[in-house]
Amino acid sequence: MRGNMKLKTAMFVVILTAAAILFSLMAFASCGNGPDEEGNVVINENNIVFKWDAVEGADEYKIYHGDGRYSYFSLESTQTECKYTGKDKYGYYRVDAIGGGNVLQSEFYAYDLEVFGPNTYVYSPSDDAEKINGDIDEKFEELEAGQFSTERFGVLFKSGEYPDVRMQMGYYTTASGLGLSPEDVTLGYFNVNAQWFNGNATHNFWRGIENMTIDGDVQWAVSQATSFRRMNVLGDMTLDDGGWSSGGYIADSRIAEKINSGGQQQWFTRNSEFEAYQNASWNRVFVGCDGQYPSGKWPDTRNTIIETADEISEKPFLTFDGNEGYGVFIPKLRTNAKGVSWDSDEIEGERISLDEFYVARVDRDSADTINAALKKGKHLLFTPGIYKLDKPLNVVKENTVILGIGLATLQITDKNTDALMKVADVGGVNISGLLFDAGSRSKNLLVVGEKKTDVSHADNKIYLSDLFFRVGGAEKKATSADVCVTINTNDVIIDHFWVWRADHSYGVGWNIAERTDRYGDAYVSGNVTKNGIVVNGDNVTAYALMVEHFHEYQTLWNGENGRTYFYQSEAPYDAVQEDWMSHDGAVEGYASYKVADGVKKHSAYGIGVYGYANGCVMSNGIEASTSEDVYFEHIFTVMLSGSKPSSVTNVINDVGGEVSNDQFSRTIEYYYGGQRQTEGK
Repeated sequence: MRGNMKLKTAMFVVILTAAAILFSLMAFASCGNGPDEEGNVVINENNIVFKWDAVEGADEYKIYHGDGRYSYFSLESTQTECKYTGKDKYGYYRVDAIGGGNVLQSEFYAYDLEVFGPNTYVYSPSDDAEKINGDIDEKFEELEAGQFSTERFGVLFKSGEYPDVRMQMGYYTTASGLGLSPEDVTLGYFNVNAQWFNGNATHNFWRGIENMTIDGDVQWAVSQATSFRRMNVLGDMTLDDGGWSSGGYIADSRIAEKINSGGQQQWFTRNSEFEAYQNASWNRVFVGCDGQYPSGKWPDTRNTIIETADEISEKPFLTFDGNEGYGVFIPKLRTNAKGVSWDSDEIEGERISLDEFYVARVDRDSADTINAALKKGKHLLFTPGIYKLDKPLNVVKENTVILGIGLATLQITDKNTDALMKVADVGGVNISGLLFDAGSRSKNLLVVGEKKTDVSHADNKIYLSDLFFRVGGAEKKATSADVCVTINTNDVIIDHFWVWRADHSYGVGWNIAERTDRYGDAYVSGNVTKNGIVVNGDNVTAYALMVEHFHEYQTLWNGENGRTYFYQSEAPYDAVQEDWMSHDGAVEGYASYKVADGVKKHSAYGIGVYGYANGCVMSNGIEASTSEDVYFEHIFTVMLSGSKPSSVTNVINDVGGEVSNDQFSRTIEYYYGGQRQTEGK
């Protein structure tokens, strides 16, 4: 807090009665809007200047300085003036007003607090570990079971060792090291369990950790929309908590010992290193990894192993250097990449100073202020919070970087029937770390490129990482979105999407109608959609694409030379067969993964489609063009539960056989040229 002074409660402070109070409450005005605004805190190039209102009865003010919010504070100045210039721009300061033997202590003044706002906690190795743990534990208690909470929380660790810090993580929480390498920040403990749900981790969504070393074992019992990136684990890693789980994602990480997948139904691992990967699941895809894979061959052991990532640039991340200050590092594009990106003396990429970013805060920003910053050519850093947008954010400048921390959420308002974000057909745009939330009526949530063109961005690709999309579930209301993601631009790399029409919680229904909650109260709900993602652009690559429960095709791919590495999708649980008919009502159900008939070239690896006991028939899990260069490797359907008539009739294009209650899964190893093949290309 940085508003009003509060009475210090150390032993030497006299407890005052109302009649004996010498001080008025110290009326620090609210802080200004950042480095470029006038206010009680002004951040200059080399210092921080802060001022305060005079306190009645104060004889003097003592200024104390520390490296972090919980580090040792030393006396730096004793003065009568109500203004101070701190030479440590990134340090923490407090002011004690002294008078009549009493002390009135201010809250902290700091760059971290002023720029990143109240929902981001920045820690230094000099901070008291138990106080850090107290913060983390408090937030964990709030968010452990807060599946649809409105709270957002980001934790940042400056370079150094934190052996006694216990990092637990609930919903809508991200934790990041601020070094250039994961080895620059070391934590003693990190854990995500599913005890709040009796060990069932199938609902453990929306959280992420990156760019740190964990000195020991890690439990990461999660499902979709969870990101484990750029991590260095010095022990074992466990991906479940004894029950079901439905994840998940690891990238650019090193696990010194074993990864035990446990009850995970599926998992994607990219450009990572491990001693061994243990236990079976329905679908495991490894791209550019180095380690001992589970033994056995498809389909008995469902591994899809791609030796290298053809093209990949790791997600940007926030950094801090005591000399250069804060910046965002953009890792260099790698081709034919195997293993981690950070295992070298020189980590390649571009560092952009935070001064070139507009730092958005939910307590002061709107679509207008953010668009004004974009128009000026600023990059964007979204601090944790829910940003209610009454018009689209317009990204028009090439090479714009947009990064969210703490699962920053863009939520469309009733006034906005267009989109949350629209990106022009320009190269080099890099967007990561955001949750896009639908409202009552919208056409899209994210649109990349206004329309399909022949413009090539092969030399300056667009990167979309850790982006999650949600229609319904969060509120007791009706929601609607035609399409969550539309990609019209060519040469785009997708690296980890979860596109989700909610299948549980309030606000869920096949049609918008009046429903009754468990208390008997009536309300209007329903989450109505068409498609999850539509790809019209050419040369679009997707690593870890998860799309679920939409009314029509979950994924519709119209562009040429598309590639997907790992796909996970469930059919809608609440479909009504008479409404769920494709091909002008001639075919039962909509395929999950649809490659348009005219497409000449497409490839997909590790594609899983899941049916559910909704009383409906899905004729094909996948529909695809029968061109010779439309290629699938390791595809399958699963029937999650239920009995007939619920079924998936075939895996792809009327080939593969039915799954229903008496047939759990069907698989095809290779499919191209419009037919099942005995070997791959």
